[in-house]
Amino acid sequence: MEVFKRRVSVFLWLLLFACAAVAAACLAAQPARAAAAAEITQTGVDFISSAPQTETTYKAGNGTLTYIPAPEEGGAAQIVFDNAEIESGAYVNFWSNNRSYAAVAARGDVELVLKGESRLYLRPSGSTRTLLFYDSNVTVTGDGSLSVGFRDESVKNLDAYPMEVIADNDVPVGDASYAESGNFELKSGTLALNGKGGTKQGCLTVNNRIAVSGGALQTNGQMAGVYSPYGDIEIAGGEVRAENFNRYGLYARCGSVSIGGDAEVTVSSAERSSSIGISGGNRGSSSPDTRSGGNVYIRGGNTDIDVPYIGVFVQYTADMAGGKIEITGGALSVNVSGGTQSVGAALYAQGDEADVVVRGGTVDAVSEGSNAQMSAGIYADRCLQVEGGAVRAGAKNAAAEGVSVGVNAEGGVSVEGGALTAYGDTSAIGVLAPRRGQKIYADAASDAAGENAVDYDERQFASYKYLKLEYRTVLSVAVTPADTEAECGKTLQFTADVQGEGGFDPSVEWKVSGAADPATNIDQNGVLTVGAQETAGSLTVTAVSVFDPEKSASAVVAVVPGSPADAGGGLPAGAVAAIAAGCVILAAAAAVVVWWIVKNKKTHN
Repeated sequence: MEVFKRRVSVFLWLLLFACAAVAAACLAAQPARAAAAAEITQTGVDFISSAPQTETTYKAGNGTLTYIPAPEEGGAAQIVFDNAEIESGAYVNFWSNNRSYAAVAARGDVELVLKGESRLYLRPSGSTRTLLFYDSNVTVTGDGSLSVGFRDESVKNLDAYPMEVIADNDVPVGDASYAESGNFELKSGTLALNGKGGTKQGCLTVNNRIAVSGGALQTNGQMAGVYSPYGDIEIAGGEVRAENFNRYGLYARCGSVSIGGDAEVTVSSAERSSSIGISGGNRGSSSPDTRSGGNVYIRGGNTDIDVPYIGVFVQYTADMAGGKIEITGGALSVNVSGGTQSVGAALYAQGDEADVVVRGGTVDAVSEGSNAQMSAGIYADRCLQVEGGAVRAGAKNAAAEGVSVGVNAEGGVSVEGGALTAYGDTSAIGVLAPRRGQKIYADAASDAAGENAVDYDERQFASYKYLKLEYRTVLSVAVTPADTEAECGKTLQFTADVQGEGGFDPSVEWKVSGAADPATNIDQNGVLTVGAQETAGSLTVTAVSVFDPEKSASAVVAVVPGSPADAGGGLPAGAVAAIAAGCVILAAAAAVVVWWIVKNKKTHN
């Protein structure tokens, strides 16, 4: 019995060891999992002071935040938000003795990957940068959303910024290498930043370049919606909305703003009477020497601006280039109303060499002032140049007390392409008369509605409340068919394709030359009739532009003799004889076939 018990005991021990070995093997066969860290819902997380060396997932509310280190030196780490919910509880020392509360802080290049719906909360007091990145370049991707705001919307913390991307502060701003960090790009996903109550910086503040190529960027409140102190703002796609800001919607303090591609941009605020929609500027020597800035470019997309002071604002300063508003495509619509400043303008280029240039697209610039305000649809300290596209610039004063001018350009207005429509309660165009050439046509009226049309007199331009200047020209004329032939006694239809710009007259005058028969002619519908007795070997058909007789095109027509006339409507004698001969031959052939069949039948019988 004892022997039996010992054997059973040994067997059980062996079985236990075998199970343990199998379990160890199973665990070893499983893929490596990310290390699990503490919950960060209330505390936030500081990756500047200490970043994980392996993939680490944190619990954040009902979701998670995962940190994935850069795969190689110089690469970008990934921070994945997956339905995360985090308070700004981390007190971060991001540079020297500069500290701020944050929900998520990191250093170095970072890709933010958005999954689900994540929410981060601003701290109600103290210096707060909910999303804080130092010496970083930040890219946002994913198909989810990340929103930042106060948990209690009634809270107002003036020292709270939803998101800031900071360059290396140990590098002087004027140094070219300063732009190597402190950059931001939104490629996909939705980033919603609500800094309502703050007044110091921007909802999105990025030291250098801000780029949006896709996704959606939404800002609400702060001094500016989208703010770059030292770089450019470039929107080439996606959607950008800047609302309820105190001073600027999109503001490149020492750079330029460009909008193009299929971007959809909406800028709207009535928070202060001095609000400006979009501005590019040069603010002194703090800007790196390698940058010009101070311009706004509209190259495509749709841009809508609704503010009380200035819609698009640029400045020229003598020590640096800039000060140009240039529109080459897309649609720009600006409405300025409700302001109390001394000047209100939809587009304003300020400075001795500041211009507004339109080469394409559509521009609708309207300013409505009040009290004794000066209102202008377009105001340029130098020139307005319209080289293409369609521009509408209007102004009115609600109280009829101030000056309202559709276009006011100290250096004059030129229309070298496209069309300019201007209207104002005071006058359509102020200061200098618009320069007109042979291809510029003017429609004038005595009221801003364009009614009561009158003949335009350049010497009286300031008295008109409505003017339309349009560049009209014929570029080319083409005739179809280009080279062909026509029989004597027949007709042939020609068409003309007239290409040009503006509201030109597309009609042509038709001519035919080289004819010998007086019956050969072409009518004004392009129908050529070749006389029955035409002996000329070829004719030349020409279409001449009625609008511009210097533009024409021609086609060469080879004349082909017509067929001999029919006798009594029957067939020609030769044809009748040929048909008769053919019938005789067919009859003979049929007789031979019948003879052969009969012969063969008799032989077989």
